[in-house]
Amino acid sequence: MDSKQIGKAFRIDVYKVLAWGNRKNIKGVGGSVWLLVSLPLVFAIIAKIMGDEALMDPMSGAVTGMLVFVSAMTGMMVFSYEDQTGSRKLNGFLPATRANQVVGRYVLTLFAIAVAVVLQAVCGLIMYMPQRINDAVGLTLLVLVVAPILASLYLPIGYRFPATKATGYAFVLLFVIGALMAVVALTVPEAVLNHVITFVTSAKLGPIPWVAIIGLIVAVVMYVLSCRLSMHIYERKEL
Repeated sequence: MDSKQIGKAFRIDVYKVLAWGNRKNIKGVGGSVWLLVSLPLVFAIIAKIMGDEALMDPMSGAVTGMLVFVSAMTGMMVFSYEDQTGSRKLNGFLPATRANQVVGRYVLTLFAIAVAVVLQAVCGLIMYMPQRINDAVGLTLLVLVVAPILASLYLPIGYRFPATKATGYAFVLLFVIGALMAVVALTVPEAVLNHVITFVTSAKLGPIPWVAIIGLIVAVVMYVLSCRLSMHIYERKEL
């Protein structure tokens, strides 16, 4: 791996993400990107101002879901931009090997996830400070674990299929995961779920639950394997 080539690929992908939201003016800054960044903060502030406890949890869930999904889909924004502008064919002329281009895109996604984690922490503090600080920390850890796992599933799909199909498959995958979680929530008795949740959250290494530590390890392993798979796909793909 060449760090300079990875840096160039990363910067080009950042440009593509910013241009993705403003395709009529490629030199401009993508307004849609900044809207996606600001919406979670707006939701958090609205929830805090209203001060309704019954509304707080659904709003925090919406914020967390939005941050997880959007950060995990960052690579899909790049694939979509390349598909709509026809710039994918120019990737062969970039001053970076295909392997380094892939790593650069994975670095971009990690950067987006880092931004999402920071936003989640800020939103959690806005909504839950000071009474429910543990909930804010838990949601931040959730973004840190789930977003890279989703991204590790999405990115190889983006390299394997055209952008339109890849995005469709990504939504189907998210729907399947959500449906499975709903089935578990509806079929498993609430007492059993509460017992499992209590057991999981009570097992800690210092202040961090073991489930978060195991989740982070799984996320890292999946992300590395996903990157290797994407390299394998992209190096054999005709541009």
